Amino acid sequence: MDKEQVKIIRDGDVLAIRLERADKGNALTARMGELIVAALAALDPGVKLVRIDADGADFCTGRDSPIPTLGTKPSAETVRQVVALPPLALYDAIKAVPVPVLTVVRGRAIGAGCALACVADLVLCADDAVFQIPEMERDIPPTLVMAALADRVPVKTLAHMIYSRMPLSAVQALEAGLVASVMPAAGLDAAADMLVQTMLGNGAVTLRAVKQFLSLAPGMAPASASVLAGHLAATALSTRF
Repeated sequence: MDKEQVKIIRDGDVLAIRLERADKGNALTARMGELIVAALAALDPGVKLVRIDADGADFCTGRDSPIPTLGTKPSAETVRQVVALPPLALYDAIKAVPVPVLTVVRGRAIGAGCALACVADLVLCADDAVFQIPEMERDIPPTLVMAALADRVPVKTLAHMIYSRMPLSAVQALEAGLVASVMPAAGLDAAADMLVQTMLGNGAVTLRAVKQFLSLAPGMAPASASVLAGHLAATALSTRF
């Protein structure tokens, strides 16, 4: 899929997704998003982990806007269909993956790129990473990015990033809860490889159980979360007999 500017391959028990549009800051095209969504929808049951990274200096600097192609007075429904729904489908597809999703981030993660990076379950970033949501500079409410991140980061962090437009450094992103770990850029890939190998030491059922609990339990009443915990633990343990 190299010609599509995103490379998606099965690497053992990992589905590896790499953005390959470095000359454009790995900005997402509609086609790139479609390919990622399709690959995640067709995820093989044997896959234990999805890893997303990018070529070049930047992770993803946003997306190619389709607005200029819509004419002078597009309807709200046209804008919703063409502009809003594709990225929302991408973010929702990542959240719906039944196994952990890891993003490996270096350089800039801007707008849709910030959403793509931080919507994942695990985010490792280099110390040169920068996270920003600058849409308000163009008087655009970044509700699509907000939809991706509202259940991933503290609301006050999200509000500050949006209203201030200020970029967060890697260390600030770590303190704000956007990312899980920060390391020197030279060691980023090795650290990601080590984390992947650690996770692959677990069975698919165990990894899926943890993902499902983390996805569902925070919105549950404590008693319901306990029921879910018992069910998932029993299911995972039963596979050992």
